Amino acid sequence: MAVLSRGPKHAFVLFYCVGIVGAGCPGGGNAGCGPPRGERWDTWSMRASTYTYCYKGCVVDWLYEHTAALGLGEYAGVAGVDHYWTHQGLPCAEGVPQEFAMQDALALKWKGRFPQMRFLQYRILSAVPSDAVVHRKITSDPDAAVRWRHLPGSDRPGNGSVCYNYLSSCFNDPKRMNDPLNECPFEIRAAAYNWSNPAMPEWYLNAVVKPAMVHADGIWLDGIGPDNGAWMCSAAWGPYGPDNSPLNQKEIDAHCAGQTAAATAAQQWLIANGGWEAMQCFDFLGPDVLPTADDDPAQCAAKLEKMAAFGADHKNYNHVVSYGSRTGGRAGYNDTTAAGTVAAFLLVRGQHWLFSIAPTGGRVPPTPRTPHDAGTLLPETARLLLSDYGRPTTPMERVPGAPGRYQRRFEKATVALDCSHWHPTFDEHD
Repeated sequence: MAVLSRGPKHAFVLFYCVGIVGAGCPGGGNAGCGPPRGERWDTWSMRASTYTYCYKGCVVDWLYEHTAALGLGEYAGVAGVDHYWTHQGLPCAEGVPQEFAMQDALALKWKGRFPQMRFLQYRILSAVPSDAVVHRKITSDPDAAVRWRHLPGSDRPGNGSVCYNYLSSCFNDPKRMNDPLNECPFEIRAAAYNWSNPAMPEWYLNAVVKPAMVHADGIWLDGIGPDNGAWMCSAAWGPYGPDNSPLNQKEIDAHCAGQTAAATAAQQWLIANGGWEAMQCFDFLGPDVLPTADDDPAQCAAKLEKMAAFGADHKNYNHVVSYGSRTGGRAGYNDTTAAGTVAAFLLVRGQHWLFSIAPTGGRVPPTPRTPHDAGTLLPETARLLLSDYGRPTTPMERVPGAPGRYQRRFEKATVALDCSHWHPTFDEHD
């Protein structure tokens, strides 16, 4: 049973008494994905083959501060930057939040130090007015956002107001986005883009997606999740559907089709123009299929051989992130096992493979295996991750007379891993 009440500015606020199965779409799918294009993405050195995500910790900031002092290799990896890392565009400047400008400023700062890195700016499929361009669209175009055109589960007319997220703490907590210290003249709350409006996908591409490529290299396109999106307005997640949202099932279906069209157009345009969309277009591979120090020798060998064959055929994937997820992290390894894991990655990797580095889930207490905070690196681990052995000159091969030992030759080194003891070697040569 849905219960409606009046909220600020007389918008309808939705609460629910019992859960139902959501009838909408939390994301835009991956129909526009494919392999990246251009030399910028054709990287083989470790220093240019890492992936990280900046949320509550950010290894790129650490590298920015420590590379010169520690004599590290030049970082050239891929970094996705969450809107929280750029303070969600706050405080307001001249009366509006500045999320896109703040992401641009950070891209310019980092690329000024690391010009070969690739920066993926945060974007979201919900109409979160944390940038002026989104706020203007919601307030100036009556068909830009989902409205209460009718009451939920009914043909009776609604009041026509924009549906906003009145549930999430990021909007409700007075110390977060709507803190008076942010000096914003309007309340910031997520709305849902009216994707059933056929003009919206093109507007989104031109106004939201394309500007990211001015100073960055693509986007990390967030879906309509249970935090800062407007899932309750488009029946995209959890207990919302045609009986307790502004949309009936026919409207939900049209909304989902339009959202898919918008995401597909963004992915296709980005790839065609040398950019990337991280959320849907990456292929994330974890320790269930990749070798780890916890595998017994037979498992290690079997994984190496299977994944080397997988990596040799680009038809199997678009762009791999190994040992991590969409928000980065370090799945299946730590500082004590990093060298062997990097060796395994180099043995099996194909073109367009990245290695996930640095935990990103917040400032966590140090442990014996990870004696540092999230978003930082131990110097010896940093040197390993910023190495450069060039391109491979051979595929992975078994070492004759050494059961469980595999090697691969690169332009500047021969990399080997002994599965019997998880012992790597990196024999450099001219």
